[in-house]
Amino acid sequence: METLTWLQTWYLARCDGEWEFREGIKLLSVSNPGWSVEISVSDTPLEEVQIPFTKFYRSENDWYGYLLEDGLFVGSGDPTKLEHILRVFRNLIENGVPSASQG
Repeated sequence: METLTWLQTWYLARCDGEWEFREGIKLLSVSNPGWSVEISVSDTPLEEVQIPFTKFYRSENDWYGYLLEDGLFVGSGDPTKLEHILRVFRNLIENGVPSASQG
């Protein structure tokens, strides 16, 4: 729950009467089955960063991946990876990315 609490706090800090209307966070269940997460990183240091889709695959039922492009973090994974995807996002926000990944 620590990751979810962090995400709520991060989101609230961005809500300014405009950001939440044009940007935001989407958490979706998908039919493969699994999760899809989209989080706007506009107005953050990650806004211009580009990370190509990177997938971590152990088996058909144990995988996740993410990308960062055009001011959007997109993560996906199997049904057990929602918290992990959110932790990847948190790590990027808090620690940034290696300079080789910046656009």
